[in-house]
Amino acid sequence: MTDQTGPDGGVQGHDDQKDDDQGHEPTAAPAAFPYAEQPQGQQPQGQQPPAPQPGGFGHPQPGEYGQGAYGQGGYGQGGQYGQQSQGAGPQGGDPAQPFAYAAAPTPPTPRTPEQAARRRRLLIGVIGGSALLLILVVAGAVTFATMSASHRPEATVRDYLGAVQAGEIERAMALDGTEVADGDVLLTDEAYAAATDRVDGYRLGTVTTTDEGAGVDALVHRADGSTHPQRFTLVRDGRDLLFFDRWALQPVELGTLDARVAGPVSAEVAVDGTPVDRGADGSLSLKAFPGSYEVSLADEVEQYTATPASGVVEGPDGASAPTELTTTLTEAGTTAAEAAVDAWVAGCIASTELAPPGCSFGLYDTESGRYTLSGQKWTLESAPEFTVGDWQDGGWAVSTTTPGSATFSAEGVDSAGNRGTYSSLSAVPVRVGGLISDVTAEGATFTSSVAAPLT
Repeated sequence: MTDQTGPDGGVQGHDDQKDDDQGHEPTAAPAAFPYAEQPQGQQPQGQQPPAPQPGGFGHPQPGEYGQGAYGQGGYGQGGQYGQQSQGAGPQGGDPAQPFAYAAAPTPPTPRTPEQAARRRRLLIGVIGGSALLLILVVAGAVTFATMSASHRPEATVRDYLGAVQAGEIERAMALDGTEVADGDVLLTDEAYAAATDRVDGYRLGTVTTTDEGAGVDALVHRADGSTHPQRFTLVRDGRDLLFFDRWALQPVELGTLDARVAGPVSAEVAVDGTPVDRGADGSLSLKAFPGSYEVSLADEVEQYTATPASGVVEGPDGASAPTELTTTLTEAGTTAAEAAVDAWVAGCIASTELAPPGCSFGLYDTESGRYTLSGQKWTLESAPEFTVGDWQDGGWAVSTTTPGSATFSAEGVDSAGNRGTYSSLSAVPVRVGGLISDVTAEGATFTSSVAAPLT
């Protein structure tokens, strides 16, 4: 079988050639009558018939293409192109028969390997250039669409919420320019990683664009299944490539973790393990991203304990009651508190005043001016019974269950020099009440709140 190609540069060969990639130019058809203007049987003066060429693309040799190609009838017995009687020469024969020399077909010029390679490179270049142009057009359209989508205001909000969802709140704050103060201990990636029920999804809503800027509404979803709406504000910040607006996200308002510690001022508190400072009233308010945060004691102490409390932070518009961390006295703390109350009672009993200042008992001086007293003393006849309860209004509450009693005695000398015993007519009740405001390893602090009912 003969492989052929057309003018497009494919392989053209012959049965007797193997994998020859050199093409040939198409061969011109021989002229049927090259000497048309000469009398029949003659050729131009001074010209000889073209000599037969040996083999190849010339006149066929005897035995090729039939029995007498171009000699005995050409291309077969009956022949055309100079048909003649057998044995007749160029000057003999029948004058009625036309006699002409057919032009030999021009053999195709083989291409050199360099020419074939150059043709292949040209075709490859043309095809490759067309493909590249198509790719560039498609890529340009895709790039333009991508750039346009990435320069919309909602794309900036998507980047911000995506960073929060990934727990990268420091990157989110870099996008909106939030400034972090020293006390903002929860605004770190590490602190947010310890929170639970964090942002785990969002859905963008209405986008409003004006000459001044843009607003994007979003619904933020948290891992506990709750959601909260949030609005983002953006302003234009120049252009990219002359076509695309840049949008600057304005600082996003954050929610706060509000907590109150029902415990002494000496108690150290932590949020998700991060120590925090709190106000004199025991409260704290910290900026935080949406989630749930554990409020607990920073360190375990022997005198009191507290069950960790969970505080929930929603969006900036989410209002929730402050989380309260309540401390409870341990057995050691209760013992220290009772000792502080007993010490207070003992201090009152040690007074020599008829009405010890700050104490819950005392006497009127009904004989004022008549006696000069000496050796005054109070005697505790029975100690009061009391309890130390829960924390309230700045301390663990102390209240009397059974009042104690005390008596007063002294030596008196009147103006005449008469001596006698000066004492209370009966025992006076001794009560306790107030707050244990602090308990440490050094002891407890008791503040009485019982007014002295004078007897």
